[in-house]
Amino acid sequence: MSEQLRRIGTALIAAPVVIALAYAGGWPFAVLIAGIGAVAQSELYDMARTAGEHPAQLPGLVLGALLVGAALTPGLGAAALAWGVGFLVASPFLLPQAQFLSSLCITLAGAVYPAGLLGTLVAIREGPGPEAGLTGFWLTLMTLFLVWATDIFAYYTGRSLGRTPLAPDISPNKTWEGSLGGAAAAVVVALGFKGTVLPALSSLDVAALLLGGGILSQTGDLAESQLKRSTGTKDASSILPGHGGLFDRFDAMVVAAPLIYLYLRFGTNFFA
Repeated sequence: MSEQLRRIGTALIAAPVVIALAYAGGWPFAVLIAGIGAVAQSELYDMARTAGEHPAQLPGLVLGALLVGAALTPGLGAAALAWGVGFLVASPFLLPQAQFLSSLCITLAGAVYPAGLLGTLVAIREGPGPEAGLTGFWLTLMTLFLVWATDIFAYYTGRSLGRTPLAPDISPNKTWEGSLGGAAAAVVVALGFKGTVLPALSSLDVAALLLGGGILSQTGDLAESQLKRSTGTKDASSILPGHGGLFDRFDAMVVAAPLIYLYLRFGTNFFA
């Protein structure tokens, strides 16, 4: 089977699962995002180990899961704080002295990026509250579709029309043409949601969501590419046939979801 067929097959299986659990909301969706965050976090730690670092895997994974859960249950935010302080107290005994600074920073950073930042997807889903009906689901689905459409169309536009390198020292295969193709796809997605299930979106809302989900989200891919180059890694892992690792698939979401959440929370009345 060709790489393209594996890529399409994986997407056709995984995407409906994510959408179904986003529709369910609550703990089913939170557990999914925590699981994705934990795998992506483990992939980050594995990349760090190839560079000779020594992150504390289990304490970091627990902290990342608590940060995701805090988006659903505020009490878990306090638990995350307590766990983080507990890890700091224990860290002199858990981490190697010669690499204490880097190991401590990587462990804590991995809990936030990617795991904790992905937790904002849960915050988007739950933000409008149960009395708002399916609003939280539609906002979450729009966030997912913005990033997915940007990623898919950037990839295929770049392969077919790409001529001008976007950031050759970071990701040689990415082009300005591909980036613009991805952004154009995001425009269609945003206008489609506004014209159907989210008519309350204003023109300013659409522009802000496009900025976060269709333009700035692409820098998440570049950030992960820089991580891989710095550690000599081609893919975060091979867990997804044709796609690489979960970190590879959610690197743009790590940027898009927090930006979209912040705008929805403080720039609109959806979470009022």
